[in-house]
Amino acid sequence: MSRSTTAVSSRRRSFPLAAALAAVVAALLYSAFALDGPDSAVEGDASLPNPMGGPAVAAPGTASGEVRVGDLEVGGVEIAMGEVALGVTYVPGWTITNPTGDERVVTVGQPRVLEGCCPGPVYADGELTQADQQVAVPAGGEVLLQFPLQMHPGMDGPHQLAIPLSSDGEDGALQVSGDFTADAT
Repeated sequence: MSRSTTAVSSRRRSFPLAAALAAVVAALLYSAFALDGPDSAVEGDASLPNPMGGPAVAAPGTASGEVRVGDLEVGGVEIAMGEVALGVTYVPGWTITNPTGDERVVTVGQPRVLEGCCPGPVYADGELTQADQQVAVPAGGEVLLQFPLQMHPGMDGPHQLAIPLSSDGEDGALQVSGDFTADAT
């Protein structure tokens, strides 16, 4: 009978150890995700494309410059977001304008890393594009390109990304830069 008493006693001692181990794992997961995540005061905009999860917001900062590719025009081609938080999806956007009376086509190239890492996908009028996809810009109309970006702990620091554009044999690029840091709010 001492055998079964020893087995029960051994199981009783391992239960507190398993509970303590589970509590330590839960605390580590909380600190890894909740404490390094975005400020809970950041509220997302559900209308923005957000394949990364978490809150999505329009890109802050300043936009400058313009580019013409073929007959198409884009203003604010260089977006400088400044210091931005980790764990938040920032969505810069550019409007491609067709001032002509005929439909034009723009090829949206594969996003390129100029500094940092990890370009996100490109959306044209809310639809996900593929690399080198052609997008029709209606006569006298516009197309909105959006480029959601999010960096996580370990990916902090300066990032500069470009989206190549081409139309009617002329090339240009859209650019966005930001310094992703855990200290930004």
